[in-house]
Amino acid sequence: MALYSTPGRQRGLTMVELMVAIVLMLLVTVATVALYGVNSSSKRTVDASQGMDDTARFVFEMVGQGLRNAGFPSPVVVESAGATYSNLFDACAGTANTEPCPLLGFDNSVVNTSSSTSYGSSGSGAPNSSDSLALRYYGASQRDSTGSFVADGSVQTCGGRSVPASTVSGELGLSIFWVKTYNDEPELYCTDDPGTAGRLHTGIARGVESFQVMYAVDVCTGSPCTRDGVPERWVSATDVAASDWRFVKAVRIGLVVRGAPGSAQASDGNKLYPLGKEFTTGYTTTGAEFTPPTDGRLRRVYSATFLLRNPPA
Repeated sequence: MALYSTPGRQRGLTMVELMVAIVLMLLVTVATVALYGVNSSSKRTVDASQGMDDTARFVFEMVGQGLRNAGFPSPVVVESAGATYSNLFDACAGTANTEPCPLLGFDNSVVNTSSSTSYGSSGSGAPNSSDSLALRYYGASQRDSTGSFVADGSVQTCGGRSVPASTVSGELGLSIFWVKTYNDEPELYCTDDPGTAGRLHTGIARGVESFQVMYAVDVCTGSPCTRDGVPERWVSATDVAASDWRFVKAVRIGLVVRGAPGSAQASDGNKLYPLGKEFTTGYTTTGAEFTPPTDGRLRRVYSATFLLRNPPA
């Protein structure tokens, strides 16, 4: 008589079956956790990339607006007074201590926030050798209910304060862009001054790790000196002669923007070039080459070139 067991009489699992089931469950769990980690890392990278794009877009909008205003207008007309102001920018001599220029730049520069007259100074130790860029411009006015002339709001500083029309150089609008580290985070700052209420220092874009500026200058050639209105070469602020600031025709802005911690899926350690690799040789500039630390942050380079539309005559 053959011995056998029927399915109805089986109770539980054998030890081998139990071990196989546990191993399979562990494999599924590990794969699920790994997939979740990859998806989370990818999401952080995508979010950081979008955030950096938004930051760069905002910076170029703010700086571009200031550059379009630089030197505006020439001359200023006050319609109700039937008079024309002399253009203060025609006397531009290229230093912060003389008549104002439409723009002034400084390499590796921070603004002295305790000073009411400082534009910046080259070699003052900015984060990652970032530059500072100072822009000056006229405003526009209208009569208020009392008959007095007040700023009409059409021309504003980078801090959003309205600039009036004026014949006084101290009342010209002023916007200075520079980089400062606050709570271990680099940030593009705006120092503004409408000429009436004192200066205001405001952080406008966090994560801007490097802010680099180059200038296209219409160079004086021949004897006597002649200029053809066309920029011949790019130079750093250090190489712009004091008498040449009024002949800057274009400005190139380069940025390195970083994301949040853990936003990079891998750190390759490659060097970054905010202005483009072609600006690393043959130019007197610091900060044209940036070596990122391996800190798990995603970084991206952005650059844009702006033409000046209000040069002095």
